[in-house]
Amino acid sequence: MRKFNHMLLASTLMFSVYAPISYAEGYVSDVSAKFTRGTANLFTGIGEVPKNIAYVSGKTNPVAGGPGGLILGTLHTLGRTATGIFDVITSPIPTQSLIQPEYAWEDFKQPTTYFSSEK
Repeated sequence: MRKFNHMLLASTLMFSVYAPISYAEGYVSDVSAKFTRGTANLFTGIGEVPKNIAYVSGKTNPVAGGPGGLILGTLHTLGRTATGIFDVITSPIPTQSLIQPEYAWEDFKQPTTYFSSEK
């Protein structure tokens, strides 16, 4: 039995050394990117307010864009902050972003969408 344990240990060590390092590097970069995205969205979600004021003003007119963009921006601020919290908590599990665009400052002409499969 002792000889079997030594053989099992030796074979496990041999196979663990064989595991490609690139798998670990990809995982670490994915996890750190998700944590960074979550932290940024957690603290900069308020950027949705001016973004949506500009977006709604461009789609309609400045008179409707002010209050409409303020309401829409406040709702998207809550959504972006919630996805930021979710990304920080679940950062050990690398996944795609739940919100597009990934950051509030990325594209002022694109509306914020959730659970989109597009990248």
